[in-house]
Formats: sequence, structure tokens, C-alpha cells
Amino acid sequence: MNCCLIVVDSLRADFALSAGSKRQNFFEKVASRTHTFQKAYATECWTLPTHMSMFTGLLPSQHEAHLQTMGYRGDSPTIAELLAKEGFHTELVTRNSIFDGTMPGVTRGFQHNTLVLSDLKGLNVMSVVLALTKPRFRRQIETTGFFHPLQRDNREFLANFARATVPADREALGIVIDRIRSLRVQKKPFFIFANLYDVHAPYPPVEKSMIRPLLARNGFAEAVRMPFVLPRLGGHAYLAPDFKLSERNRQLLIDRYVDAVEMMSDKLSEFYAALEAMGALEDTLVIITSDHGEAFGDHGLYLHDSSVWQTHLHVPLHVHHPGIAPAPVEDIVSTKDLFGLMRAATLGHTWQDTILDSNYRQRHPIAIAEHFFSPHATHAAERYRQNLVAGIGGADKVILRHDGPTHFDLAKDPNETEPISAPIEDFAVACASSGIDTVCTEPAMAHFREWRHHNSA
Repeated sequence: MNCCLIVVDSLRADFALSAGSKRQNFFEKVASRTHTFQKAYATECWTLPTHMSMFTGLLPSQHEAHLQTMGYRGDSPTIAELLAKEGFHTELVTRNSIFDGTMPGVTRGFQHNTLVLSDLKGLNVMSVVLALTKPRFRRQIETTGFFHPLQRDNREFLANFARATVPADREALGIVIDRIRSLRVQKKPFFIFANLYDVHAPYPPVEKSMIRPLLARNGFAEAVRMPFVLPRLGGHAYLAPDFKLSERNRQLLIDRYVDAVEMMSDKLSEFYAALEAMGALEDTLVIITSDHGEAFGDHGLYLHDSSVWQTHLHVPLHVHHPGIAPAPVEDIVSTKDLFGLMRAATLGHTWQDTILDSNYRQRHPIAIAEHFFSPHATHAAERYRQNLVAGIGGADKVILRHDGPTHFDLAKDPNETEPISAPIEDFAVACASSGIDTVCTEPAMAHFREWRHHNSA
């Protein structure tokens, strides 16, 4: 069986469901045609570690690809490596700099790396930002932990970074469709992964440009403000103790994000229809998900950083398997377990003992997420300068910090605004009250104990 993995970068689960309020959006339509996981959780709050979890089936503390390492150097093979050895065509399609081949090990196993950039027919405000704030922007690139040293010193990278802010996912999905059509004609098995970037900051609200038309409603005002709002968020600035963003500017970002998500819904609808029209859904495992969410002042945060909050962890997840009837899934799952599903489907193994199997989900009822803080963000408030781990089981969530564990009752407090101070052992008690067997809870408890030992203050 073939496999197509589509990851919409920075897409929150709650915004995906609300996109396209004037019409039924893609995520609503596809829910009746796929396994739709309503409680899917990422393993970290940003791109590198979450993707490596999907590629290896490991937590960030196990694959060690995060802000403190900026690369994957582990021995565990990636899904692309496994499939390339089995004769699959393996290809990634994106304009996300994480996958440009600079960071060690991130693209291991991909035989083809297709970069998709806009032709820049629209106005690119990022070029204006670079022109107006070039010294400041370069300092942010040099000091932030989100870029590899080889990227920070590369002029071509800076140019591509500006172009990458202009929407190009329609073109990227078109390339995926063309490649699938060609490979199916050749009867060549394939694993194609696409990271879609049009929902990522700066949240382009229209096609072919990162700003609205100047004559559109609020278009001129937004064009004037954006070159000053964007730099304010750079270099982890929002982690500083005294950081503030006006409500007006916060709402500007949210409005742009909503429009970007709605456009993504339309693009995915066209993509899925094209897969169906060519018959690819008959022989291809199709996964559509996100790597993490996005913050707009939630818990004082912006973008995707320093967090194990629901805002960043709860992601949409839709899985089409040709041999299994669609169904809604309310069990908790981790996106790291997509590795096992992709491996089983492509190598001809049974789908049982994967996240499509209810028995598997009952044996793995807890999602664990971690965050490794950036050593480059020296200006960050002390609460952000620590590694974090969280567990979600039943309605209980626990976050382990230096000052001890904090619990949240997600059934009563889905926005995590009412913390409960209690021993870490209370997580196991809460899981048991939700019907989770102690045998299934123990691996998570062991992980917490080991985490506390290695990450004590």
C-alpha cells in the first residue's frame, strides 16, 4: 500500500473545526469519510520534534531532536529510510526550512526533496520587513533557536525565508497529485510527505500574497501595521517577562489566521477530490494532520513555543485506510503512533495493533508530550527556561515543572485556567477513575519519574 502524509503546519484542532463558518469546511466533510480522531495530541509544541516523532515513533526525549540539539542523530530508522530500503519512492514536498536538508538527519530516507516557493507575483511584505529592519531581523535569526547555524549564515536561506512567507501550498499539493498519478501509472510504491506552510505565521490571508489587497477592507491599515507587528514576535520576544501585545494587534493576527485556515480548507478539499478522482484512495493510506497548534496570547504565549498547553498539543487527525470503514474516534492518541500505522500499512502488515485498532488504543490510553526549552532565549522569563513534560489520560492532564506537578480537569476546564496542585501519583488515580487499567498507566508514571530525575531543578 502507498502512503501520503499531509501535515498542515501550525493548525489548531479548534480552529480547523471552525474554519469556513459560512459553509461546511473540509474537516467537517472528511470526518464522515475517514477515521477522525477527536483527541489527537502532538508530542511537542513545534515542528522539528513533532515530525521526528511521527517519523520514528519516539518521544522527543528519545529521538533527541529538539531546540537543544537541532537535528536527528539517533539510530532508530525513520519511516522514509525503512520504505526507501523496500523500494518505495520517498519524497518530501515543502517550503519549510526545517526540511531544507541543513539540519542533520531530519530528511534521512527521502530520496527527493522538492522545494516549492511562490513566484512572487503578489506583494511580499516580508521583503519590506527585511528592508526596514534588516539589522534587527538578522540579529533575531542569529539568536533564535529555531534555525541551524548553517542557515543563519546563508544568504540564500534568508532570501528563501522571505519567499516562503508567500502562499504556495496549492502548488505544493498540485505537485503531490501529479507525482501520485505518475507513480501509480508506473506501479511504483510511494511514500510522499508534504508539510503545508500557508497556515504558519505570518498567516497569509489571501492567495499569492501575505497581505490583503490595499483597497480591501482594512487592507491598507493592515499592510502598514504588519511590518511592525511581525518583528515584535521574533527571537522569542514574547517570552520576556514584560512582553505585551495590544488587543488590536492580537486580533489582527487571529483574523489573518482564521482566513488562512479557511483557504487551507478549500485547498485540501480540492486535493482530496483529486485523489478520489484518480482512484488513489483505493490503494493509498492518506493521513492529514498537524504538527502542533498556535497561540494568540493563550497563557501569555504567541506562535508555538515553550508550551505543553492544549493550545499547542491538540491537533486534527484524519486517516483514510482503503481497507477499513470510516469511524469517529474519541480515544486519546499520540501522533507519534502514526509511525507504526504507516509502517504496517506500507509493508503489508495488519492494521491491527495500530491506532486504527480500538484494542491498541485501550492498551495505550495516555498521550505524553514534552518541551525542551531554547538555550538561546536568555531573555525569557524563568518559567520558560525549563524542560516540561505532560500527560493526558481520561479527563486528567498533568504538567510536571521544576516546582512540582500541576493537574487540570479537562472535562471541566478545557482551557486550562484552573490549575490543581497535587502529587504526580494523583494522575494514576484519576486515570483509574476514568477506567484506565493500572498496567496501562504505569509506563507513563515511569516516564514521569525518570523525567523528574533527569530534569530536576
